[in-house]
Amino acid sequence: MKMLAMAAVLLGASCAIGGVRTNDYSWIRGTHYRPNGDAEKTARELGYGRRVGLNAVRFWLPGRGAWRKDREKAVAGAKAFVREAWAAGYRSMPILFNGNGLDPAMLEDEAWGECEAFATDFVEALKDEPGLLMWDVMNEPTYNSWVAEAADEREKRRRREKTFEFLRRSAALVKRLDPGSFVTSGCASAGEAAMTAELVDVVSFHDYSSTRRDIEENYARMERLGRETGKCVIQSETGCTAYGNGYDMALEACGRHGFGWFLFNLVVHGCTETFHGIFYADGTVRDPSAVAAMVGCHRCRDLAVMVPARPVKPGKEARLDKVVATLREKIDGGDAAALLEEMERAANYLEVCELVPMATPPTARIFAWRAMPEPPMDEVRGFARALANRLEKAGRE
Repeated sequence: MKMLAMAAVLLGASCAIGGVRTNDYSWIRGTHYRPNGDAEKTARELGYGRRVGLNAVRFWLPGRGAWRKDREKAVAGAKAFVREAWAAGYRSMPILFNGNGLDPAMLEDEAWGECEAFATDFVEALKDEPGLLMWDVMNEPTYNSWVAEAADEREKRRRREKTFEFLRRSAALVKRLDPGSFVTSGCASAGEAAMTAELVDVVSFHDYSSTRRDIEENYARMERLGRETGKCVIQSETGCTAYGNGYDMALEACGRHGFGWFLFNLVVHGCTETFHGIFYADGTVRDPSAVAAMVGCHRCRDLAVMVPARPVKPGKEARLDKVVATLREKIDGGDAAALLEEMERAANYLEVCELVPMATPPTARIFAWRAMPEPPMDEVRGFARALANRLEKAGRE
């Protein structure tokens, strides 16, 4: 038995296909990550995730174009990343093929030889790596324009079936090459997961719903599917601001249903930076509630329980009055450094009580002005007055 399988048994992560247990991979706390060829950067960024207990990565292998150009380089890069991730404390789930943006030509019989060679190169190279978690044979198989733009439902079904046949063929190939590992397919929805469940060992689905009711319906459906098939269920993509799918909301559902999960994605960067990502390159975070959710802590949304913070203690109003008065005094003074110091004090009162929008915290603007040799003082003073007015109002609320 390979080392990973032994570890999985010890962790309670074994999955008896055809049995009745589900969610045997509930221990997964995963993220998407883009290999970058820089071992130092990879170790640093994966280290951010380890601080909050992340233990798995899902990643795209180099595409067939890069593989055609230099097979040895593409395979060596993938192996290096799996080893770097393992050294950082992560198991890896490589993605072989991608249905999202599918080129339908790859589904034809004449293209199979190249697809088989592509998959074989990577599976043979990675199958004995201790950090290998499982294989994601095909990401979102039918979530693409080729299927969506079919002329009618009959043609749409034909295209789905053609794609599923490719998935079936690819899964069989991977299992033949690496019989000691499981295969899955990261499906774009609960519905697609139900259609592919018979083809995989572990059922994997994505959900980007924007309400708790929709999330609950999809997760409950997946939990039932796991029971019916006796297969493990994992959530392999979730979290997107562009869909109103908050990390906090999604991870709360994963915990409720016992699903292991992968967030999309670890680092805020590139073409997805405005709607995906937890950590900035320097290790700071965009949304603290996302990090809290990773360790099982969620924002209170029960009005019967919530106690909003206030920037003043009962009977200590004079303290806040003094902060406001000092800030107003500095606005009319000539010392930019002293003004910015009092602005930070006022901003901190407001930020810790969440009385100002935190998408761009006031202190972020203050820090930026401090770093300038000559800050725009008219803008600074206007912002200072707004802080003073808001803090004064907060003291009366």
